[in-house]
Amino acid sequence: MLIGRDLSGEGRAALGEYLLLLGDDELVLGHRDSEWCAFAPLIEEDIAFASIAQDEISHAALFYELIESLRGLGRDQLAFGRPVSEMRNATILERENRDWAFTVVRHYFYDVADDLRTEQLLHSQEPILRSVAERLRREERYHLEHGQMWLRRLSQGGPEAHRRTQAAVDEVLQECRGIFHPLAWEQTLVAEGVLPQRPSLLCARFQERIAGALSDCGLKVQADGGQGDALCGRMGHHGPELTDLLETMGEVWRTDPLAAW
Repeated sequence: MLIGRDLSGEGRAALGEYLLLLGDDELVLGHRDSEWCAFAPLIEEDIAFASIAQDEISHAALFYELIESLRGLGRDQLAFGRPVSEMRNATILERENRDWAFTVVRHYFYDVADDLRTEQLLHSQEPILRSVAERLRREERYHLEHGQMWLRRLSQGGPEAHRRTQAAVDEVLQECRGIFHPLAWEQTLVAEGVLPQRPSLLCARFQERIAGALSDCGLKVQADGGQGDALCGRMGHHGPELTDLLETMGEVWRTDPLAAW
């Protein structure tokens, strides 16, 4: 798929960075979700979360295919062949799975953020991005509904379940605003019509939606509300958790780089 043909060189570079960010988010969280296969609290969730993980990874592959027309790198090289310092995923997504409450809260918060991002892409002047957004939103709606159901179920599941869910909210909030970390190339995408506004400005709407959802479930946002992404994964700064994840995820590709997904 050819994309960005009418953009300037700077615009194409900025678009490549944004697509990389989107793909890396989906890939890393998809892998974390896949780790629940055979370990979820219900057998139905083994199936549901495996399906969600498959969706996320297929979305990553789609974004990487778009990047290929801009940079000439194939999706396997982008997914498995880059060093940790070149990954652009938000740090909260690479964190190892804690308990089920942490997983539910993290995924729900990410799905809210992703819903806002794909909604923004619907207004892009790039036809391919609009088409991709329409497809992804159809599939991501299930993820969002699934997360809402589990957030409500856990928060109303008795004192211990509520305590664990509130603890997960407190932990995830410390880093999840890093999803909207402002980046220098954002304004270029706005100026060339790729996006209607800087992606970082979506953070205010994200906070409003999260606060409303938590209130409906009897959960609270702490006064400080989190301080953002301390490592700043968007800038390529990551911890050992991502190093280990990429080592595991790329093992087959390193054995046979010509193998297909």
